Amino acid sequence: MMFIKITSNKIRFTIFSIIISVLIMLHEKVFALSGREIMEKVNARDVGDRSISEMEMILIDKKGNKRVRKLKTYSLEHGKYSKSLKFFISPADVKNTGFLTYDYDEYGKDDEQWLFLPALRKTKRIAAGDKSGSFMGSDLNYSDMSSPHLDLYNYTLMKETEVKGQKVWQIKSVPKTKLEAEKSGYSKSVFFIRQDN
Repeated sequence: MMFIKITSNKIRFTIFSIIISVLIMLHEKVFALSGREIMEKVNARDVGDRSISEMEMILIDKKGNKRVRKLKTYSLEHGKYSKSLKFFISPADVKNTGFLTYDYDEYGKDDEQWLFLPALRKTKRIAAGDKSGSFMGSDLNYSDMSSPHLDLYNYTLMKETEVKGQKVWQIKSVPKTKLEAEKSGYSKSVFFIRQDN
């Protein structure tokens, strides 16, 4: 009789432990952020209404040779849209080339972009259908220079991982329509979003 009581208590304890473990796992799943929610938080973060930044674009050819291009960017938020103006500072062959973007928040409204080529003293408007073209001979394209509307893509949280010692969410972005995939030049993109900011 004593053996049956001890075994019965062990079984109850095991079942209780399993139930608690399942509840904890469900609690974590219910309160975990989805890929879409993370991207909404990224878009909602306060970055101020104006900024100036300096960047470096490193182009690496098939032989491993590097070309470094330096840029300066001025950004300004205007409520329903933002403007950014990028100027190439160096090297001499691209110096003073300018790139202006009007990035609209309104769903369905295409962003507007212009490229100023100082050697030709010409400004070229980038048509919506040309946004999948290469930006200044790099692997980036013109669509990378603006922020797409969240409703045009499906976002999936792939996993949580680390990049250079920082915890990040790895999120896959897939255009909802074939037209958007053609405009952006991508059938899917993968983002790494830092969790601490």
